[in-house]
Amino acid sequence: MPNVIAPDDPSLRARRSTPFPRRLFRLGQAGLLAGLWTAAAGLGPDRSSALVGALFAAVGPRSPDQRRLLANLRIVRPSADPAELARLARESWRQFGRVVGEYPHLARLVEERGRVELVDRFGLERAAAGRPAILVSGHFANWELPAALAARRGVPMTVVHAPRADPRIQGLLERRRAALGCRFLPKEASPLALVRELRAGRSLGLLLDQRHDGGDWVSFFGRPAAVPIAPASIALKLGVPFVPARVERLGGARFRLTVEPPIEPPRSGDPRERARDMMQRLYALFEAWIAERPSEWLCIKRRWPDPAKAKWAARLAADGRFPGASPGMPAGPGALDRGHPPL
Repeated sequence: MPNVIAPDDPSLRARRSTPFPRRLFRLGQAGLLAGLWTAAAGLGPDRSSALVGALFAAVGPRSPDQRRLLANLRIVRPSADPAELARLARESWRQFGRVVGEYPHLARLVEERGRVELVDRFGLERAAAGRPAILVSGHFANWELPAALAARRGVPMTVVHAPRADPRIQGLLERRRAALGCRFLPKEASPLALVRELRAGRSLGLLLDQRHDGGDWVSFFGRPAAVPIAPASIALKLGVPFVPARVERLGGARFRLTVEPPIEPPRSGDPRERARDMMQRLYALFEAWIAERPSEWLCIKRRWPDPAKAKWAARLAADGRFPGASPGMPAGPGALDRGHPPL
């Protein structure tokens, strides 16, 4: 059945308000992605992953996003010289390309024996038995796998995601993600919608490593980073386990998924501070994982605020947790944007 768009559909209004050159560029992007995935579907997961990874490693360093990627990696590896940073950036692009090349094979990745080694330190059978959890991760290795593998283990999963601006690309992603066996909620969904999912016995999957303008401050590689605390606040309010998950690439299209023990909230104190403490401990895990495997973290977008900008300096000064963060502090790769990317 054709995708009929109503006259008042928001996606149609967005298309009309987008300049024609930008619409043409997006159309080309969608066409390239569709063609790439059609070709990749005819290959096995390993060949598809390797070939698209090689393509991204060759093209990515020439893209405008390379500057932001290098700035982020410089914060992660401050001792690295320019040659080492360039090598890490090239490998980051390769890892990103591997994930893109693996989308046509998501079902095989989670179903084929030997593709994903599961280290379950939490006990996913609890969530499969109707006691939901909030599964939190970041853009590590292949970030689509935690929710997909949990769903294959019988856990009813709802994934919070950021819909793409281009409905064509969003449609392509939705068709590939159908193999995950999860429900999806847009990131604009209210906290009440997330609570409803949990109370219905469905676990939530979120990626929380990226930017969030309106969040609270935590320390991330020694710098202030704004993070959303609503997921931790919901876990705290409902008594739901707040469970970190890490994906590592073992070689080719083979992975290890480690589901960690839940992050326990402090026993007492202000609810917002307790939730912020949970997020700080999650980010301490992220920091350790990224420091160990920096090229497996997708970080081509701006992550840290620039304290030289007045709006960030004022917010940091009002918070008081980062007295060293001032207009004189070396700038990060740029100001944060709203929202968080999809799982």
